[in-house]
Amino acid sequence: MKSYLLYGKTDIRYSDIPYPEDTAENEVIVKVRSVGICGSDIHYYKDGKIGDFIPKAPFALGHELSGEIEKESSLYPKLKKGTRVSINPSRPCKTCIHCKAGKQNLCPSMKYLGSASVFPHLNGGFSEYIKIPAENCVPLKDFISYEMAALLEPLSVVLHALTIAGDLKGKSVLVTGAGTIGQLCHMAANLYTSQPVVITDIRTAALEKATEIGVTAALNPLKPGFQEELFSLAPNGFDILLEASGASTILTNTVKFMKKGGKIVQLGMHHDNAEFPFSAFMKNELTFQPSFRFNQEYTLALKLLEEQKIDLTKIITNRFPFDEIPEAMKKASDSNEDIKIVVQN
Repeated sequence: MKSYLLYGKTDIRYSDIPYPEDTAENEVIVKVRSVGICGSDIHYYKDGKIGDFIPKAPFALGHELSGEIEKESSLYPKLKKGTRVSINPSRPCKTCIHCKAGKQNLCPSMKYLGSASVFPHLNGGFSEYIKIPAENCVPLKDFISYEMAALLEPLSVVLHALTIAGDLKGKSVLVTGAGTIGQLCHMAANLYTSQPVVITDIRTAALEKATEIGVTAALNPLKPGFQEELFSLAPNGFDILLEASGASTILTNTVKFMKKGGKIVQLGMHHDNAEFPFSAFMKNELTFQPSFRFNQEYTLALKLLEEQKIDLTKIITNRFPFDEIPEAMKKASDSNEDIKIVVQN
């Protein structure tokens, strides 16, 4: 079957790999229909790794995906062949202390589609077909498109961060970084607060997209009057900061815009040498809480789609056919204009 495997930095190649015929009783085979290119996919592509997840063998990226059931499981009669499904890429062990404590996203044995976090690596949506436990497949309502369903994973990541942030009612929110996660942060935050939700980025196209979607304000920190405009929107500082840029100096540069006692939730991946303004955090009793992947939020993400409270297709800026995955990855890694690139099959 057709697959595009990552062999190293900027090295994605077409490969004809075996169709996954041998399935356990609880597994299904899904024909992949749509895959979103994620920031972590780009890290693997540009750096050959992400953090300490270092590939030991070629594998297929793509953990934001949807498709249709190709091979059924007798244990899941509702998942008939041809059923349109979204795919939860998260496969925790369910038996470790973290899973039992309800923190499955911290499972040390987590198997994640399209990730090098465990070995053998699990191929993701850059393969024509994937084998997956049937419980990871969620049937879709007719009006939910494949590409919208593929973006349930990043929405779940954002909803997990909002869970950590706590009740947003009556709170102002600052989002730093207007990529996929940042755009979804302001879209989701607006569902839960009537106070200003502001996003910052240095890319004009990203700010224009946020404005088009409906953020309170989209600001460039390099432009004159940036600080004055931020303080005009939140005179006492912002209650919540959702940091989605991963820039190494971002906390040092933004901590002054936080309300005393405010909370910062970190979604963007920092390098180990990133700056941290300890003194400002202490003097203002700020809370810093990282957010990693998602826990039980996939169900909530699907509910928001089913209730048509959020339109994930608004962040899609480019589409490529499956056979142009190498070109799609190059575009995603080079472009300052795109927010979300989706591959269609």
